[in-house]
Amino acid sequence: YTPADKAERVNTVIRQLRLEAARNTRIGDAATRGVSGGERKRVSIGTELLTDPKLLFLDEPTSGLDSNSSEMVVELVKKISVEQNTATIMTIHQPNARIFSIFDKVILLSQGRLVYFGPTSSSIDYFASIGYQCPMHENPADYFVDLMTLDYRSDEALAKSKEQVNTLVERFAEYSGSGTTSEKQSISGDRHTVNGLSIYEEPDIPRNNWFHEYTTLARRDWINTLRNIPFMAGQVTQAVFMALLIGFMFFYLKHDALSINNRLGVLFIICVNATFPVVMPMLTLYYKERDIMVRERSSATYRVTSFYVSKLTTFIPIALIANTVFFIGVYFISHLTFNAGKFFIGLATFYSLITVSVSFLLMVGSAVKSIEFGFVVAPIVLTIQILFGGLFANPHTITPVLRWIRWVNPVQYAFSSFSQNEFRGMEFVCAAGQQCYSTGAQVIDAYSVGRFTVWQNILLLLMLAFADILVGYSLLRWTAKPRSIWL
Repeated sequence: YTPADKAERVNTVIRQLRLEAARNTRIGDAATRGVSGGERKRVSIGTELLTDPKLLFLDEPTSGLDSNSSEMVVELVKKISVEQNTATIMTIHQPNARIFSIFDKVILLSQGRLVYFGPTSSSIDYFASIGYQCPMHENPADYFVDLMTLDYRSDEALAKSKEQVNTLVERFAEYSGSGTTSEKQSISGDRHTVNGLSIYEEPDIPRNNWFHEYTTLARRDWINTLRNIPFMAGQVTQAVFMALLIGFMFFYLKHDALSINNRLGVLFIICVNATFPVVMPMLTLYYKERDIMVRERSSATYRVTSFYVSKLTTFIPIALIANTVFFIGVYFISHLTFNAGKFFIGLATFYSLITVSVSFLLMVGSAVKSIEFGFVVAPIVLTIQILFGGLFANPHTITPVLRWIRWVNPVQYAFSSFSQNEFRGMEFVCAAGQQCYSTGAQVIDAYSVGRFTVWQNILLLLMLAFADILVGYSLLRWTAKPRSIWL
């Protein structure tokens, strides 16, 4: 389809579902006012109709709607199904008489057993023929539901209702098995085909161009994120506030003995600010988007890779832009080494750690289905990373049982890179009679942060990010269906 064809298709569906008045209205949620309940239902149906399906499943599309809105939804679905030659299967509970009469065929189930399947117009006559005449002026749907419902008010009533249901099931089995060939086909249709297609054949699902999928999803992600004013305002406010707070807390560091611990402290706080403030807000957004992806993937809309990469290329730039303000503010207010080379190396380290954090949040969001449990797992892992980051405990003094954590700890690699970049080549003035480190090399050795070089640490950070991306994608791929669309 060309872009013009797609635009025309969207306009056609909007017109068919009578959504012209809500064309430029946001859907909304619990916090944001949007379209009405009936319009929301029709939008959900419209997203499925866009692909021109031959078989459409609708699960209780009238739930939560008033009688008038419910009738309009069912009438529109019936009209579109006829116009587009689409077989539509809809579940519905206790429709009114007008809605019930709109259906071509009806399936009545009780406890998972078939009580009736056939033309809606023949249902009243069928039940009358087996001794259950629907009273005049009573809704047939309500009457049929009452017949099939088990009565739990007493043991006698339950036994009687079970016997009645068994009778209904047996009578329909006899009825469907004893009719003429034409009657059987009218009741059951062709059990092996839908619109002439065998239901046993593997569906030939068309595949979109991957880059087109990615650009479409990325554009949607950017629009949704930039529209999320609380999130964007929070990112900017947090970056500016923390930059001023931390910068003036360690304002204009000198080159004396006291500045050593302060420099280590500000470098470690920079590492911390690239973890919690990045992971937690974006994890909430990812859970919302992931649930949408799972629903859209059920109709084979796009690949998991295009979705996953679009999330990476949206979250990472936003995190980098907002936190660059923080890094620049802290760096110059606290008066870390004023050297262009060291500044940009520090910025590269900071960016690498943020990339790891974004990759980590995607991995947690893909691995843990529940957002509540995800908000337990993520802080625990981040806290462990901070504890073993290299400031609170010397890596060489940690018990061997836990020492392995440093090899998978991005905070430790980032802190090592920051420390070497800052302290290498520095000299400190010790007061008379005071014992202190006279050079930055002594500080690096004392805190055991020189095992790997600066660039080796940055490379290890990027390798951890890549590993998180692979693990997160694999976990998401396992849960996202259908699996027939690979990658």
